[in-house]
Amino acid sequence: MADAGYRGQAYGKAKEQEEALSAVPMEKDMGAMPPAPVVPGGEGDMTRPSQYPQQSIMAPAAPAPRAQQPQTSQNVARLLPSLLPLASSPYASPSTRRIVRAMQAMVPRQDQ
Repeated sequence: MADAGYRGQAYGKAKEQEEALSAVPMEKDMGAMPPAPVVPGGEGDMTRPSQYPQQSIMAPAAPAPRAQQPQTSQNVARLLPSLLPLASSPYASPSTRRIVRAMQAMVPRQDQ
């Protein structure tokens, strides 16, 4: 008996389609529906043995690769001349000097 998916075809076409499908190995649970999402706790008991006994729990996860683009800012270039004397003052804190140095790195140099 032909499956419901073969109805509405010309006589003999359902048999041809079945034969064509049987020639190619198909996965048994392949269907139109995606697999059901895993619900929290759906994989089993929380106290079950590890699925990855050889993997260290202290191993860091691989970070996602990011493209390093130089950050430049024309607005910082406008502010920098007024901040440089502030940072070179003997009363400037180390954090102020560090911030001004970071801002200097954001300004593109004219010689490059």
